[in-house]
Amino acid sequence: MKKLSSKTFFGAVIVCILTFLFFLPNLLIGKVPIPADDLLGLYHPWRDQTYDGYNVGKFPVKNPLITDPVLQTYPWRNLAVFNIKEGNLPLWNPYSFSGQPLLANIQSSTFQVFNIFFFIFPFKIAWSIQIILPPILTSLLMFFFLRNLKISPVASVFGGFVLPFSGFFIAWLTWGTIVTTAVWLPLILLSLNKLFNKQSVLWFFIIVFSASQTIFAGHAQTALYVFLATLMYFAFLIYKFRKLTPTVLTIVALILGILVSSVQLLPALEFIKLSAREVDQSYYPQRPDWFLPIQHFIQLIAPDFFGSPTTYNYWGVWNWAEFVSFIGIIPLALALLTILKKKPHAIFFIFLAVISIILALANPISKIPYLLKTPFLSSLQPSRILFLFVFAMSVLSAYGLDYFLKNKKDKKIFVPQILIFFVLLLLVIYTVLNKNSFPTVSNISASSIALRNLALPIVTVFILFITSIFWYFNLSKKLIILVLFAVTLGELFRFGYKFTSFSKLSWIFPETKSIQYLTSQEKPFRIMSTDRRILHPNTSSVFKIESVDGYDPLFLKDYAQLVSSWQSGKPAPAGSFNRIVTPQKYDSQIANFLNVKYVLTFDELSSSDFEKIIQEGDTKVYLNKNVLPRAFFVNQVVKVTRKEQELAKLLDKNFDIKTSAVSSSFEFPKQDIKSSLSFTEYFDQSFKLLVNVDKQAPLILSNVYYPGWQAYVDGNKTEIKKVNFMFQSVIVPEGQHEVEFKFRSQTFYNGLYLSTVGVVLTALSALYLWRKYQ
Repeated sequence: MKKLSSKTFFGAVIVCILTFLFFLPNLLIGKVPIPADDLLGLYHPWRDQTYDGYNVGKFPVKNPLITDPVLQTYPWRNLAVFNIKEGNLPLWNPYSFSGQPLLANIQSSTFQVFNIFFFIFPFKIAWSIQIILPPILTSLLMFFFLRNLKISPVASVFGGFVLPFSGFFIAWLTWGTIVTTAVWLPLILLSLNKLFNKQSVLWFFIIVFSASQTIFAGHAQTALYVFLATLMYFAFLIYKFRKLTPTVLTIVALILGILVSSVQLLPALEFIKLSAREVDQSYYPQRPDWFLPIQHFIQLIAPDFFGSPTTYNYWGVWNWAEFVSFIGIIPLALALLTILKKKPHAIFFIFLAVISIILALANPISKIPYLLKTPFLSSLQPSRILFLFVFAMSVLSAYGLDYFLKNKKDKKIFVPQILIFFVLLLLVIYTVLNKNSFPTVSNISASSIALRNLALPIVTVFILFITSIFWYFNLSKKLIILVLFAVTLGELFRFGYKFTSFSKLSWIFPETKSIQYLTSQEKPFRIMSTDRRILHPNTSSVFKIESVDGYDPLFLKDYAQLVSSWQSGKPAPAGSFNRIVTPQKYDSQIANFLNVKYVLTFDELSSSDFEKIIQEGDTKVYLNKNVLPRAFFVNQVVKVTRKEQELAKLLDKNFDIKTSAVSSSFEFPKQDIKSSLSFTEYFDQSFKLLVNVDKQAPLILSNVYYPGWQAYVDGNKTEIKKVNFMFQSVIVPEGQHEVEFKFRSQTFYNGLYLSTVGVVLTALSALYLWRKYQ
């Protein structure tokens, strides 16, 4: 392996330090990049408490737009890590949607390499590390990729830190999945370059590892874009070099990388097939917030022209994070300089930037997957391909700085700066002349917000112009570099700080009185809320409290239909829940059947069926006196011909759900039975019951029916039947028995087998290459 030059080594150290400096000020005061302030300031029961001297309900929320890290990715990863530490495979999540797959939810990131920190440090610390480390790694890998493109160390450092502070990366920094997926793109492209330059077992292996980690990292759409850019660059290298051996090696490495990730892919594909992901999405292409609105190109030079969610004055198309393409004024000018000079070595990245913008905007080409209703693709928000745009522009900015520093007498270096200045000037003129047509936000005209947020870009381009003049007239190169770096870092850091929330560790999911009460109760039971602001869907899983609600891009289609019918009071198709399923009809026999023991509400419940147990602030917890146990025997199973008839029976108040079940797949004749049962073990992935019944009878469980659940009576496997639309039943013979349920997904084991084959084939391929090329 070629030894690093001192300049390259020094540049690598510098780019890592510069990236880390963004996080350092907050780390020194004990704050980490997670929007836990959203949890305390927006959601109950935390909003009912006082924290750090703030009055009840007055805890400040910096950025209400980025709630998903604490509502989705943090709870899912917490659950996955908890199960692994307990010695269990994290296959099932019993805490949301009345139960659904966990590992098959790709955003649980079960096999992400950064998860190693969760087994070394406490969870909150490890979470912070895996948020901070990917941007640093991104800048480092980008630096090495740019150096491999023969860009100078200085310009490579510049391009290296521009990427992780660009609009896309800052917007999704705290998610813990998106940036950790995007990080692998520069490494894969670097590996392709190396492999086409010289066949090597190391770079072959790195492609396999990076490709698999791209999938394991936890964000399917970003992974798709990584592979799209990889294939495009691969085609470019084939055309450029026309070499057979590296072409074959690359194809084999990418296939092996995907094969290694089968343990994640197969369960995910099964889940997607059974999910409501495709339900009611045909209208998406007509939504104004789906494709990149053309006016939001302004965010490339003025990211807050339309205001900002952190200052509560955003007036653009919702939402800000989906459309921000900002990379900084100086990097933009340098990227435009590269485009203007039409350097042959930069052609691919110009092409990538153009293609990305075409696919992000609404046009006949970009609408094709949506009009054809292409599976998976038709459910993806196209504006997120801005990831590839900011990546390409970061590379072009590095090329531009390289040219700028080597061609001081070229007057064309001023052209992009003048162009940006005139665009900004036109925006000022347009805003002033049309100020009366701008909306009003928080009693302030949006025109004044726009004008205020144009000031900094204008100042920045002016500084760049003056600096370029001094450079043209032979000012010190070191001073020029210092000014360009300082201004760019200052602009990007300000941009990042304005949007990113930092929190104390003590703010991350603190327990409250009502939470402590619920966690102290004997399991199993479920809760539900009459308002999604109370223990927001998914958050209860952090405390191991099961709920009927959930918040996830993926949830079972049958469950969506059940909840739609439950809410409407009659059989209904699966409705569109915008990813948040929050059934609120607590006074229903479906709620009773689902083992909803506690109802959380702001209201006073007058029904005698509910008893107030605890209250803290506005949050009240009621006991449901009619709740049915998680498992119970019924006297009969009524057979119907269609699933919709099952829903009708469940909604029929004359149908006694305590003694009867309904199924479209089997029937059990009516009889009188005497029975007793109790849970002897209860875990996330399995549970056991001790049952006693005086004759053969159907045991009903309000656990979701899903491929992979297995049941055993006294150690002998028995069939799980589908009852009550989408729940489980087994026929138990007369007498006392131990009944065990386990979630053992065959799809997972098939994927594990293929992943093992992939690892073995990778090792054999590496051995072959080592012997051939060593």
